[in-house]
Amino acid sequence: MKRIGHKGAHTIEHGNTAASFHAAREVGVDMIEFDIIRHPYEDRHVGRLVLAHDPTDAAEREESTLITMEQGLDLLASSDFAKIALDVDMKHRGYELQLIDALRERELLDRTMITTMEYESIKLLREHVRREEVKLGITIPKVTKDWLNMPSVVKPLIAAGVIEHRLRQPARVAKLVESGAVEAVMAFHALVTERLVKAVHGAGGELFAWTVDDADEIARLFAMGVDGVVSNDPRLFAVI
Repeated sequence: MKRIGHKGAHTIEHGNTAASFHAAREVGVDMIEFDIIRHPYEDRHVGRLVLAHDPTDAAEREESTLITMEQGLDLLASSDFAKIALDVDMKHRGYELQLIDALRERELLDRTMITTMEYESIKLLREHVRREEVKLGITIPKVTKDWLNMPSVVKPLIAAGVIEHRLRQPARVAKLVESGAVEAVMAFHALVTERLVKAVHGAGGELFAWTVDDADEIARLFAMGVDGVVSNDPRLFAVI
């Protein structure tokens, strides 16, 4: 089972930063997940790819800890991180081939999984990189809001959405794995059921759960047979 640090170790150090990656390494993760977006602010940054969860995150860290894609990959390609796998979460479309070129240049493809909610990105990536070179994963569900931080008034709607996705996602993602489009599924932890585990594994894929900051839930997911869990606080894996 892979112990995956979300944005590095976001609870210990602000995520998607060099400090957070080092913190995750020191805790002993198997994989570091990090996010890439195209910088939306200020003329001098237009078109630049940076490590950030969203535009607000990028803006708030502008003069302090914000690093470019190239700087982040250079760090993760260093000997300090040689034994740690990588999960690159593409937050939007439009830079698929830039990412592939940057990973290939640093010889990182073979220890990287690229995940995204955008199926069109998956299709484009698969056209340009072989399954033997890099692992691709579909993130489910496709959402535009952070379900973990929604106001309580809409929680009943979220619960209904979870039930719907639990019913329809297993067959959908199994087809994606069987077709060769993806090798992995990155699922919101509340969607993970025995049915989903069996569907993904039966199709020959791997199933990962995001983002879990409760030790009991991490234990439940590992007992269910997921291949890895993403957590903001990778220290929680020590109690499993």
